[in-house]
Amino acid sequence: MRSIGCQMSDSIGILIFDSSSYTRSLLVECIARISGCFVHAYESVSCFDAAQLTHQTNLLVLNHHTHDLPPFEFLKQLKASNAHPHVLVIVSPGNEKRLMEPLRITGKIDALFEKPIDPEVLAHHVSEQILQLRTQRRLANENLNLLRFLPTGSMRRIFDNPEPGCAELFDMTILFTDIRDSSRMISESSAQTYFAQLNNILGEQARLIRRHDGMVVKTTGDGLLAIFEGSARCHLALKCAHAIQRTAQKDEVSVGIGISDGLVLTGILGTSEHLHFDVIGINVHLASRLCEIARGGEILATQEIINNAHFEFTIQPRAEKIIVRGFVEPVSCLHIQPEY
Repeated sequence: MRSIGCQMSDSIGILIFDSSSYTRSLLVECIARISGCFVHAYESVSCFDAAQLTHQTNLLVLNHHTHDLPPFEFLKQLKASNAHPHVLVIVSPGNEKRLMEPLRITGKIDALFEKPIDPEVLAHHVSEQILQLRTQRRLANENLNLLRFLPTGSMRRIFDNPEPGCAELFDMTILFTDIRDSSRMISESSAQTYFAQLNNILGEQARLIRRHDGMVVKTTGDGLLAIFEGSARCHLALKCAHAIQRTAQKDEVSVGIGISDGLVLTGILGTSEHLHFDVIGINVHLASRLCEIARGGEILATQEIINNAHFEFTIQPRAEKIIVRGFVEPVSCLHIQPEY
């Protein structure tokens, strides 16, 4: 095997199979000149397991000679693999090409080139495929980034009509986080350092929220607003809150968390020029107020959350009726201290 080029995470992987050492070196030289790709060259497909092909291999070039064994089974396995790269086969005109043509028609071969091959034509074709693959990667990454901000589950139907004022009611668990002593953190470092630190903290909170099937609605300065759907939403939100507090304690960051549950109005706010998804309602306000009241390192949740979560506590929560700003009656809550 011969390997050419620097293998980078964003590079395009290319395999070359050619039983002739001379033409194999010519193919490697032709393709290795293309920027942004790394090349592995093999003498025969028999020494390679198509089923073990990884997603790092994006393009395959097979130069088939008359004395070579037919590569039909290899090409069949190749297209059945999870990687399914773009397959380019070089053959002699006449009978060999006629044998390969059905594979091209059925999609087991993507491109069929006749010998003698023009190096410039081959390089142009490979360059075009690399450009397409990079475009596909970029679009896939953009789509993944967008999905991080889109609602999950039943809330997706709101986006079937993404107009300002479009809203629906859902039963949800609402979770607010807030970093305590942020003023001290700012005073002890530069604004740039604090911003980077804040981004890391909130980024880790967002990852934990997604890991527990929640959705980050927005940042709230020094914290996040997240929502959870489904029958297990109270349990997942409480489990997520514990994970956030454990991570915060490990990073020596003081965080307060408030959680409530109930009907929430979810929808699209803004104008035709600027839209954003948001959640509003009395239960959103309650979770926000509980977050304000919670001490650093504490989770403050309503009694309803505890009743529905079926959560086993190592440290028994402390129950209390709390007077919450904006609410007429005291709210039954529990002060929860996660086990670190």
